[in-house]
Amino acid sequence: MWFKRPARPDIHARDPVRREAAVNAGEAGQSALRRMVTRDPDPRVRNAAIRRLGDLVVLRQVIEHEGDETVRETARVRYRHLLSGGDTLDMGYRCAALAVCPDRQIIAHVARSAREPTLRIAALARITEPALLDEVRCHDPDESVRASAGERLRQLAPEG
Repeated sequence: MWFKRPARPDIHARDPVRREAAVNAGEAGQSALRRMVTRDPDPRVRNAAIRRLGDLVVLRQVIEHEGDETVRETARVRYRHLLSGGDTLDMGYRCAALAVCPDRQIIAHVARSAREPTLRIAALARITEPALLDEVRCHDPDESVRASAGERLRQLAPEG
């Protein structure tokens, strides 16, 4: 009697379920994940690849150009997570990505939640909403971040 063994996960398989399983099993490196995020025809595979991708540039491109709303939102969540320090990405890389990020909600998230005070301060420099600045000024655990939020509020006072 022959038993049919289940197909092994394979990032090159024709079946999108097997490609997705391979990504979820960690069988794809960052280069393969970039390729899958930008070229795979199946949105489930792209979503799985996005959840493991550590490339802020590619994630930003997906956020800006992806046609599938679910994939776009997955990329947005992953981008926000990585930018705030949810991985081991270099601080300089994250600061550069923050400097060109056009999304006010992501910038606000970084101002509130970034792991490093330096990154939170960099985000505050791009904030123009007094309520958010006041929130950070009152509640941030780091004194230098609170002081930066207060200074930013004072800068914006003559404008408003």
